[in-house]
Amino acid sequence: MRNNYLLDADETILDFVRASKESLAEAMRELNIPYRDSDYAVYKRFNDAVWREYERGTLSKKALMTERFVRFFDYLKVVADVGRANEIYFGRICRSGYLLDGAMEFLLELKKRGKIFLITNGTPAAQYGRLDSLGLRDFFDGIYVSDEIGFAKPDRRFFEYVLGDAGLKREECLVIGDSVSSDIAGANNANILCIRYNPKKLPAEGAKADFEADSYEKILAIADRLNSEAV
Repeated sequence: MRNNYLLDADETILDFVRASKESLAEAMRELNIPYRDSDYAVYKRFNDAVWREYERGTLSKKALMTERFVRFFDYLKVVADVGRANEIYFGRICRSGYLLDGAMEFLLELKKRGKIFLITNGTPAAQYGRLDSLGLRDFFDGIYVSDEIGFAKPDRRFFEYVLGDAGLKREECLVIGDSVSSDIAGANNANILCIRYNPKKLPAEGAKADFEADSYEKILAIADRLNSEAV
């Protein structure tokens, strides 16, 4: 049975964009920097870029925290304290837990089918803080955060640690996540079957998912099919 689900957090079940938007707006307000809602798309582009650099091992987590604001403030042509900006942003995001539409129902259905292990790149304070605000920390059979492990997705060692710590066999696992560069590439690196959650139906670039699903219902259907074939 392939009934151990290695599930990504941000933009797979957690609404990171909503939390990030609110946190950035608060930081800009407190720093008295002119800000329009449309500026968030630019910040997100820089934030996504530094996270990809972190995944590739070319940028440290400490540097990531401020570099995104260095690039964003340079774009805005403002001079501001990037350390303070990150402090405000990060403090808000640690208590801003939101689920994507349908995610709770999906989690409950997936739980009926096996064990769920949350696998996430991030900072423990932010990841656990948001789960605690939702009352979900104890829902999962295990939670694995890159900063606690010492390796980040897509590094094969991240997945090997999870398998070893949870006592799982890779042929009994299924990775589910939205990110091609971390979740799908990581599953490929660790030789674990994977589903790319792709509700926006974005084109695939880079790593190849074994399955694609644009809804939670389709993820569950794929999981059911894999288990029925295994019987």
